[in-house]
Amino acid sequence: MTTGALTPRSSTATFDYYLLRAEAGDGPATGLLVEEFVLGDDLSAVCLRSAGWAPAEGWWSSAGFARAIRTDPRLRARLTAVDRPAAEATHRRLGGGSLPDEETLRGHFRDDAPLTSGAPLRLGAGPDVHRILFAGAPDGHQIARLSARLRMNDVPGPGGPDPGVAGTGGLRVNDTNLRWDLRRVGGGIAWCIDVTSEPAGGDALRWLLRQLIDIARGHDLVPATIERLG
Repeated sequence: MTTGALTPRSSTATFDYYLLRAEAGDGPATGLLVEEFVLGDDLSAVCLRSAGWAPAEGWWSSAGFARAIRTDPRLRARLTAVDRPAAEATHRRLGGGSLPDEETLRGHFRDDAPLTSGAPLRLGAGPDVHRILFAGAPDGHQIARLSARLRMNDVPGPGGPDPGVAGTGGLRVNDTNLRWDLRRVGGGIAWCIDVTSEPAGGDALRWLLRQLIDIARGHDLVPATIERLG
């Protein structure tokens, strides 16, 4: 049983789907990109797996392309985050027929991008924090809509104790208390969502990380990694 803003989904899928366009903007999709973060036992991301598809090329995989999406705004502007039904419809419309199931799609992940993983940075006493780091530069309206979807509250003012925090949300799942902060990092050039769970870890945290990524992807943010902080 849960209380709060987010509702559990029956799906346990961990894939992210994107439409690929030849140019930035709202032009027609020319292909698909499928990605999956592989998580370690501590739920930090240890690897990013991806595969692209286009009618003329078929399936391809490139760790360099996955990294470039996170660093090149022009390339990122060619992507549109979608759910699996929209990806299936595009795959069929472009002549690819039925989109393979996710276990089959994993066979197309051939060039993985390792992610740095190590002991968590200890920031003091208290529970561990998992940080979902995103690439992207959403404008104020997009952040406002994202905050509304995340049911943020306790939003600090400009003179508050932590002006980098855009808002805070909370949820209790069974016996786990979950809290998340939408925050600007890197001198204001990036966004993250910091997630705290008490007790630490467990299925509730794994579920929430997936939910938060799904929501943020719809607001011009592309997940880059999940780090475990102390």
